[in-house]
Amino acid sequence: MTTAILGQLAVAQKLKSLGACNIVAQKEGNKTFVTFIAPNGKTYKVATRAKTSGTWQTTTDYGAPCALDKNDNEFWVFIDLGREPNTFYITPLSWIRNDIYEAHQVYLEKHGGHRAQNDESTHHAISVKRIAGWEDNWEQMGF
Repeated sequence: MTTAILGQLAVAQKLKSLGACNIVAQKEGNKTFVTFIAPNGKTYKVATRAKTSGTWQTTTDYGAPCALDKNDNEFWVFIDLGREPNTFYITPLSWIRNDIYEAHQVYLEKHGGHRAQNDESTHHAISVKRIAGWEDNWEQMGF
């Protein structure tokens, strides 16, 4: 099983343990999301990012200047499978999109407006320190 699938399963198990129901993994294009109904009756949609070591990997394509939407029903759940028990970080979609955008702008400024090696690359790494404040922040999804 891939790290991505293990991450989705771990997030689904955690959601079930917190009282979520109708937990479904569904594909949209080439991406898989987990949808569920929280105890507050609202439906949420999460993208998962899993890692066993190092940083989480994503793309700058997700970055966009966004204001934090306190009513967001879409989230990214980062899971560190390399720690026991697994560690979860729950970020609103609006927040992580803005964070990716801002971090990438800072990176470009440090390198004269370009990628250090390849301007065509969209690779983007997310470290624990960037999302540490969102650890186990399940209450924003009605738990």
